[in-house]
Amino acid sequence: MGKVMFCKKCGWVGGVLFGKKCSFCGTKMETLPEDMKQKYNIFNENWSKLYSELHMLNTADGAKRRIEELLSRENNFIMNEVSSNSLFSIEEYNKQVENNKQGYYETVEYHNKQIGEQQSKNLARIQKENDKQSCIPKCPICGSTNIKKIAMTTRAVKTATFGIVGAVDDAGKTYKCGNCGSKF
Repeated sequence: MGKVMFCKKCGWVGGVLFGKKCSFCGTKMETLPEDMKQKYNIFNENWSKLYSELHMLNTADGAKRRIEELLSRENNFIMNEVSSNSLFSIEEYNKQVENNKQGYYETVEYHNKQIGEQQSKNLARIQKENDKQSCIPKCPICGSTNIKKIAMTTRAVKTATFGIVGAVDDAGKTYKCGNCGSKF
């Protein structure tokens, strides 16, 4: 991880890409001391694993419990490592936590919605395939889908060649099975 900084006022800790002001309260960010950085890296590694699990939880209650656990771990780190400085404001910290909590809830809700939509699309596609397959006629004798429609020209030729006897053979029949030869 690159440069890790923290806000002395609201307790926000994280990598800073641009600028050196807290994205939540606007206070000048300070570089996290090396001993705190090591503790933060351990905490952050666990946080990342737990946060990635949120996307696998399919219930809002499960996700909220996991978010509360994550915030509890973050709270322990902040209270043990960051809160001892004189600028720290518990009110600002609580506002920042509530803001982050809402963001986490919205993220989980968004991902669950995306997953639900994708599952709906997949189910619709599977249902369409099943409907398409169930509409294919099958031979009632052997169950094969290798069937051919008996053409009117075939009936006319049989009637012309064999007379009424040729027509009786195909009477009421629409298909002929290519596997077992039965007509239905």
